[in-house]
Amino acid sequence: MKEQLRYWTERIALFDDQSAFRNLFFHLYDFLLACAYAILKNKETAEEVVLDTFVNLWRNRGRLPEVNNVQVYLYVSTKNLSLKTVARDNRRYDTSWDDLVIDHEVTSTPSPEELLISDETVRQIERAIESLPPKCKVIFKMVREDGLKYKEIAQILDISVKTIDAQMAIATKKITESIGFLLNQ
Repeated sequence: MKEQLRYWTERIALFDDQSAFRNLFFHLYDFLLACAYAILKNKETAEEVVLDTFVNLWRNRGRLPEVNNVQVYLYVSTKNLSLKTVARDNRRYDTSWDDLVIDHEVTSTPSPEELLISDETVRQIERAIESLPPKCKVIFKMVREDGLKYKEIAQILDISVKTIDAQMAIATKKITESIGFLLNQ
């Protein structure tokens, strides 16, 4: 199937082939819709995001020869557009003062030291993730941030589930070591 995707991609890029575009669309639509829905939790919005992703692909079809794996490219595009949609939608809602009132008897405020430690821990984890080898980082983010199953990632990246398991073990070990280093300081 990878060869078929490559063929369609070349036809779209070189000949503005609408038939190839239609084939690519119908082949990847359900997968991309599931990815968008996992983030957005709204079918109509997820459908809009996927359609926008394909519109962007068509508009930028001249750059398709630079893309090594169109399925991963569209997955990342859909994910990014979904996250932008969530951020945009969150900004739309106004918060009333009543929503901001906190019951001080129920909620305990963390101390400045606790806030500093948790903030530093989060930054250390982010640095550890960013320092992972590229393939390891992509797999880790697909599992942890996108919530994809190993089998889905294996299909997207065209690798075995055992490879994903091994890469996740490496990522977990490096991140744990990084946090352990921080806690031992």
